[in-house]
Amino acid sequence: KQWYQRRVAITAGKCKPVSTVGAEQLLLDTHSLKTVLLQLPSLGSAVARKPAPSFTKTVSQGMVRAEMILKLVMAPSESQIAFVESYINLLADKDIGDFQKVLEMKGFKRTEQIEMVELFKKTANISDSERAGNVVEQDSSRIRKLEKLIKKGF
Repeated sequence: KQWYQRRVAITAGKCKPVSTVGAEQLLLDTHSLKTVLLQLPSLGSAVARKPAPSFTKTVSQGMVRAEMILKLVMAPSESQIAFVESYINLLADKDIGDFQKVLEMKGFKRTEQIEMVELFKKTANISDSERAGNVVEQDSSRIRKLEKLIKKGF
């Protein structure tokens, strides 16, 4: 992930619960941010030039995830199964932690979150081994980050 993708995700994740109107505003802000990022290569230049296709692709792909999360937050959630299926279809993500963050942003109660996580596991066909692998992957990622901090000398 690019730094701005992580920053947008972290900042948006801190906003919980997010109302529909709040999600709409965040979606507009995300689109504005995407527009500014796409203009960065020619910012301050006398010659307006088009950004490299790889840059455009990277920015667009990164911001699409944030936009999809916000669209999920705006979506009605009368049916738990419909919400879970929307999440899987829009994000194609089997990470339970990410799903729980979206549920928190959406404002689901803790008991509802537990039910929906179980439904998510069944719908996404997440096996026990995948869940265990996910935990190991998260732990190794944390260890790598800690090693980098130690090498930098904090």
